[in-house]
This record gives sequence, structure tokens and C-alpha cells, in this order.
Amino acid sequence: MRQRKLKGLEEKLSVYSSDNRVRAEGMKGRWNQLFSSEQPLFAEFGCGKGQFILRRAQARPDRNFIAVEGNDSVMLRALQKAARRLLTLPEAAGEDGNERPFEDIVPRGVFQAENIPQDARGENRKDEAESGIRKKYRGSGTGRIFRAAPNLIFVNMYIRDVTECFAENELSGIYLNFSDPWPKERHAARRLTHSRYLSGYQHVLKPEGALEFKTDNEALFRFSVREFSDSGWELSEYSEDLHASDFDSVGFQTEYEEKFSSLGRPIFYCRAERRM
Repeated sequence: MRQRKLKGLEEKLSVYSSDNRVRAEGMKGRWNQLFSSEQPLFAEFGCGKGQFILRRAQARPDRNFIAVEGNDSVMLRALQKAARRLLTLPEAAGEDGNERPFEDIVPRGVFQAENIPQDARGENRKDEAESGIRKKYRGSGTGRIFRAAPNLIFVNMYIRDVTECFAENELSGIYLNFSDPWPKERHAARRLTHSRYLSGYQHVLKPEGALEFKTDNEALFRFSVREFSDSGWELSEYSEDLHASDFDSVGFQTEYEEKFSSLGRPIFYCRAERRM
């Protein structure tokens, strides 16, 4: 579903971090440098409003998490959720009794990322506009980065090829939650569980790494299971009704998942591992 562009979006995003431009390819093999300590690294591609990855990061302080989201408006919602969950904020109501804009409450630069290598920094928006490469920015793997917690960063960019952005064996796990199903057959190659993406995930995952996939779309799930099998993955966990299972993933739900499971719709889930 197309997200409505929010008014003043650029200024609102800059509240959380004012100097956070990074080229994803420049971070290849170096993502762990952005965290408080080097730990097993997990990535969610398409984190949405961030509830799933926030819960994961809080439950496992012994792991580092990267939440990737390309849509600017959705990323802002994720940052707002992170601020509400992780920060102690003043009252939303001003002295006149009216509610203050949320970005007026959040301390400026609260999610400023540190330790971004100088050779991985991207151009700023003004430079991009002047150089005529704004359109390229959207799909080139250059964007914003926000450090929300010692073990969690949000990355606001579209990553088209994970092998350009992550080194071989750099990730210990990947999460794909409620990805766009791209229902038309001619768009099958755009699905994040298509074989062309799976080969990239295999490259960047450690030998013992795994990919966890959730969807409410049965057709996408069937397609994905076939792609996993044909691409040399083994399913160590499988459920056509996740919330009726005892899998660990039940405890880490997205906003979308909570909504549709409450309506009685089954959530399809599998955990795929590299076949040795």
C-alpha cells in the first residue's frame, strides 16, 4: 500500500540525526563498527514501523540488529516508535494544554550514529540536488542511518543487492516480515524470496545462519517454500498457522501481524537454513 508523504518529512527525520548519510556499499564488512560492541549481526529487510525489531533487540542484548526500511515516511514512524519505547520523554501537552508535535518533544540528534567511516559517508541532500543525482539516491544504496540503541540501528535506504552492502558471512540471521507479495507473475523476480535474492542471502549469511520469513499471503508463502527448496535451503521450522505453534517467533510480532492474527487470519511462517 502506497504511504502518504508526510508534511515536513525531511526536517522531522533530521531531528533524530542530523549527520547520518552513509553509502551501504561503503559499510560492507564494517557494520559492526557502528555498535557498542561486536556481536552476532542480524538484519531485517523491510522493517516497517519497527515493532518487531525493537522487541528483538530488547530481548537479545547479546546480538546486534540492523533494521532496513526504504520508505521515508515509514522510517519516521519507526523512529517515533523507538523514541517512545526507549526514551523518557516530557509530556506531550504544552503549557496551553495543546499537544505538542512529537518531534518537538524528542531531543535533537537523539539517534545520532557514531563511528561511520569517513569513506562510507554519503553526500548530503543539498549536494545531491545540485549534482542532479537525487533520483539515483533512491535506489543506489545511499541513505540515512540512525542508532536507536547500543545494539540497534535503523537504515533508511533501499538495498537492491545485499552482496553489494554486506560481506560474505557477515550476517548471522535475516528476517523478512510481510514483504510485498508482488502478486502478478511477471513481477515474481521482485519478491524478496525469489531465487535471485536467496542466492545473495546465502552469500552474506554465516554457514550456521538462518532466514526467518512471515507472511499472511498464502500464495506468496507457497511460492517462497518452492524457491527455498529449489535454491538449496532446508526448512528447520514450518507452520501454516504460526500462532498455533510453539515457535519462538510467536513472541515477536509486527504491527501488521497483530492486526491480522486478531482477526483470525493465519500467519504463515518458516525458518530456512543454508543446506551444507
